Amino acid sequence: MNRFIKTNSRWLGLLGFAFVIVLLAFIFRPKTLNYQLNTNETIKLINDPAIEVAIEQIAGKQLIDIRSTELYLNSHPASAVNIPIRQLLDKESLKMLDNLLASNKEVVMYGSSELEAAAPLFLLRQLGYKNVKLLKGGINQSNEFFPSSPASTEVQVLDTAALHGKQEQIITPTGTSTRKKSETIIPVRKGASAGGGC
Repeated sequence: MNRFIKTNSRWLGLLGFAFVIVLLAFIFRPKTLNYQLNTNETIKLINDPAIEVAIEQIAGKQLIDIRSTELYLNSHPASAVNIPIRQLLDKESLKMLDNLLASNKEVVMYGSSELEAAAPLFLLRQLGYKNVKLLKGGINQSNEFFPSSPASTEVQVLDTAALHGKQEQIITPTGTSTRKKSETIIPVRKGASAGGGC
């Protein structure tokens, strides 16, 4: 055994050094983000009108502009802070959001449209930032807020059965139920070609 250690001392030293590096990397790994909401709570949140703030109600709230830095510098309200979507989970951004949550300050996220700010809002809400809300509308390049208005034919319907993977009939807005029958697909073999061509 002693002879084995002497002949392989370099390799054993490298193995020990690698073990120490892996152990230190495990001990000092960065903090991971944990979701605070489960699937059912998130689905309820999607349909909750209380997460939206009208343009008339933004006074006194911290505005967060999630547009690109270029659009933000082009035009933005004086009280708005720019956190582009790509920097939303950076240390500085999370520290600012933590401070706003600790001080119980309500945060309103906005973008060029309500749709642009919706996904970042739901991500932050899942991470536990309950003080973050969504502006009903967006901001245009003239630095003016505009309200969102659904199309006249738009109906908000959330098929929770599809989200849970249940096989149920889906009721269409006209009130008729539809169910597709499964079809059997039979492969067809083509005969060999007699000559040339592709």
